[in-house]
Amino acid sequence: MKSLENIKNLPELLVSFETQKMPTFIYLCSHCNNGSYLIDKVVQNIQETFSDNLGYQKITGSTAERIKEALMIARNPVLLLINKGEIKAVFSGIIAQYQLEQALEELGLKVA
Repeated sequence: MKSLENIKNLPELLVSFETQKMPTFIYLCSHCNNGSYLIDKVVQNIQETFSDNLGYQKITGSTAERIKEALMIARNPVLLLINKGEIKAVFSGIIAQYQLEQALEELGLKVA
């Protein structure tokens, strides 16, 4: 999995995933708190459902805030689904597990 510690903005984030074959959820966490646990758990459930053919990483602090601003998203939490350098889905606010599953199925991923 790629390290995101040197990413500074949205274009750099997308370029870093252009060659990655597996879809990846990116959690934008500008002010991390206990809400992160719930997102972590939902994504873990999804990874188990889809046979771990799915990445998950977090971007924190000012970088997360810059990416949210570039996407014009004000609500928290924010979860991006990136596949081959493109944002395939953006989830913000209340995020249900079935929404994530539906987005992955639209990408052609099958449940294990």
